[in-house]
Amino acid sequence: MGKFYCCIFILSFILWMPNAVQAQSNKGINFQAIARNNSGYIIPNKLLTIRVSIKADTASTKNEYQEIVPVTTNALGLFTIVVGQYETNKTVTMGPFENINWSKAEKYLQIEIDTLGDLSFINMGAQKINYVPFSFYADNVGAQNINGIIGVSQGGTGLDNLTDLKAFLSIDKIDNTPDSLKPTSTLVTTALTKKLNTLDTLKLSARINLKLNSADTLSLSNRIKLIAKTDTSFLSTRIDSKLNKVDTVSLSNRINKKINIGEVAATDIISALGYAPIRDDYGSFYDTAAQPALVSTATALKFPFIGFSNNIIVNNNSALAPTKITVSHAGIYNVKYAIQMLKNDVGADIASVWIRRNGSAYLNTNVNFNITGSGIKNMLTGAYYVELGSNDYVELYYSIKNSNTIATGSITQLTPSRPATPSVLLTIDRIN
Repeated sequence: MGKFYCCIFILSFILWMPNAVQAQSNKGINFQAIARNNSGYIIPNKLLTIRVSIKADTASTKNEYQEIVPVTTNALGLFTIVVGQYETNKTVTMGPFENINWSKAEKYLQIEIDTLGDLSFINMGAQKINYVPFSFYADNVGAQNINGIIGVSQGGTGLDNLTDLKAFLSIDKIDNTPDSLKPTSTLVTTALTKKLNTLDTLKLSARINLKLNSADTLSLSNRIKLIAKTDTSFLSTRIDSKLNKVDTVSLSNRINKKINIGEVAATDIISALGYAPIRDDYGSFYDTAAQPALVSTATALKFPFIGFSNNIIVNNNSALAPTKITVSHAGIYNVKYAIQMLKNDVGADIASVWIRRNGSAYLNTNVNFNITGSGIKNMLTGAYYVELGSNDYVELYYSIKNSNTIATGSITQLTPSRPATPSVLLTIDRIN
């Protein structure tokens, strides 16, 4: 069993004013603490998982907001988080932060800590949040709550009635005369007088009436039809060879039904296919070398080789080891793994394997495997559905209790001919 730690926290609450000025939607409350063990010594350079809850009172089990965030203490055991601020490695389990009603009641900040990375949190107590966070309420203060007169320099009028306001703005002499009763200027009257009335266009209308209609040219049209075809034999033959409109009805209809470039929408494709096309995201990653681990230490497995991949890559962690399996698109992913463990000495061991998402342990993924000794190969396998966002990543972690237990592969074998066995293998594909 790993050693449990308890923490003594030095709390400070500071409204994150730079964020409040730059982006109203990205506020938070600064929280600082010093982690100490049960002997009172500071815990330096330690990866911890903190769960922060905001509630109306210490006795209530209902949280108004809750987040889980991984932190690493510095050389003095100090760590800092911004409660409520958006961060890529933070998981909000109750929220969002912007929906907290700061005006209804006092608020309390409860801190819980996970020192082993298995989401087993220890309650470190709750403390009342005092005045500074209530500036969040000022963002939504109602006009009905303002008493007194607000001056012009503060964005008000400096007055408390409409009559004085109209006089102050020099608009008290303006009446509400309808447009139909307002006087018209001389220039407008002159322009209107010069406009033509319907009667002024009788002569033009009569000329239009004298124009020939289509029916008036029937006689002329008939005369043209009586002209001998032989007078234009060559031209007539060429005209007769041309297709008439009725001859191309079928072709014309087919052309009309064609979709022009730029007119194809996503709904048109779905309608034509009968189903919605989806992205194909998958990957296979492995290693053939042995991967040792320290006793009772969370160790990330490395995947330096890629079998197949599409829209999924492996990135290096802070130690430049290829551990982060990173996806391009959001969705539900099926994560499967296989680890070949070998314990050369006699006796048994227990190996724990779990998944981390964006640096935090993923809920309910830890499995404890019994390892048989005396050089017997033990195969550890598991499969889980993991919800990931765009550019999120997962890592596969394991720990052992005996230093003689190691993840190792097998070379190509004969009789019969068999391929090599990887020391670690992970496949991941997006559920469509």
